[in-house]
Amino acid sequence: ARRLLVVGEIDLPRREDCTMSLASFLQLAPAGTERPDGATSMLTLEGKTLTATPSMGTKPATEACVLFGFSDEKLMEGAEVDGHRSYDVLPGSEKVLEASGRKLSSVKAVLIINGTVKLDPPNFRGMLESEEMSANVGNMFAQHDGLIVKHFLAARWGEKNRGGGFYFFQSTEEIEKYLS
Repeated sequence: ARRLLVVGEIDLPRREDCTMSLASFLQLAPAGTERPDGATSMLTLEGKTLTATPSMGTKPATEACVLFGFSDEKLMEGAEVDGHRSYDVLPGSEKVLEASGRKLSSVKAVLIINGTVKLDPPNFRGMLESEEMSANVGNMFAQHDGLIVKHFLAARWGEKNRGGGFYFFQSTEEIEKYLS
């Protein structure tokens, strides 16, 4: 499933001299959810219909939501409730951010792609940690115009073979180009 979300409000450090790091855990919650204690970042996202037709997957109806970042697992566990989807951010995400050379604070649009990991056994983390993938993953994704970072994700509860990515872009136009 693919959804395009436009950043409506961003609650991240915006100073040019600040150093931001990726969250270790991400949580997607319904619109209007208040920022939980311990969340290091918050993006209020408004749904927008994709015009590009994905080569695979579906284009579900878009809806507004909130994305929270956490660096502390215990704090995120305390914020997990029904209706929220929680993910581990897997290795490789930081390599994409570094290779892109772009700032997290420049995010204007988020593409969410998730689905069932078909690896046997379903070890998405192991694949990303492999020597070959680790050496190439940054440049593999950073080459796309406007892509700031791809967060590689693994579900924290429920179906453990659910995975995907939250792609942070500098514009919706660059997401449409990425999907074309």
